[in-house]
Amino acid sequence: MAVAALEKESAEMASAANPHKPAVSIKGLDVTFGGGEGAVTALSGISVDIPQGSLVTMLGPSGCGKSTLLRAIADLVPASAGEIAVLGRTPEQARKERNFSFVFQDSTLLPWRSAIDNVRLPLEVGGGGKAHAEPEALLELVGLKGREKALPAELSGGMRQRVSIARALVTKPKILLMDEPFGALDEITRDKLNEELLRIWQETGTTVMFVTHSIPEAAFLGQYVLVLASHPGRVKEFMPIDLPYPRKLKLRDTIEFVRITAHLRQLLEEC
Repeated sequence: MAVAALEKESAEMASAANPHKPAVSIKGLDVTFGGGEGAVTALSGISVDIPQGSLVTMLGPSGCGKSTLLRAIADLVPASAGEIAVLGRTPEQARKERNFSFVFQDSTLLPWRSAIDNVRLPLEVGGGGKAHAEPEALLELVGLKGREKALPAELSGGMRQRVSIARALVTKPKILLMDEPFGALDEITRDKLNEELLRIWQETGTTVMFVTHSIPEAAFLGQYVLVLASHPGRVKEFMPIDLPYPRKLKLRDTIEFVRITAHLRQLLEEC
């Protein structure tokens, strides 16, 4: 399948979705680890709706529960109280239906498999019966056409993360959960992948939830920034970012961008 066909199909899927129904709806979510006097409340009273097709970045101090929230959505961490609906389903149902994919900070590629075989992996472990995108087209989409047979050791860190994103998209997830996927990369590579992620998001129409510790990254990528306060983790603000797309790196030099990042920094100082 050509990239143009992949983009057209993804856009049609996005337009067919109900824009008024949240991709993720969270109501009164608590997550507590342990029990008795040693219990630790990681998240408390989280309530937020993530619009379909949006790109939401998550920002907050270390230990505020950003990763825990992603994992609760992905059915990797159980809720202690409250509700999570993923496209109207429980996290467990959404996981079984492969409605979301997860991208971690480490690319977690199998070192003995080529780039294309790493992208194919989800189709070999249970996704074969589900409609899926062509791995070759996805590698082209993430800018790795011609590197299909390269092993992870032959790719840079940024390239490995591109493969990881392609692998996450191969099952055509409606939601992409990303936990600091560029955090270990150098600044120049990170900036390039920020622009690439925005392009991929706009071309596929996938809902993206993206955890970061970087204020500029959160403001540059997000249609919304979900700011969490800590001890326990709770919603400080769900802030729309009123900046036009497509966004280029020079946007960071504008007065409006500086104003937005200053406000986000103030929110974090208050957490």
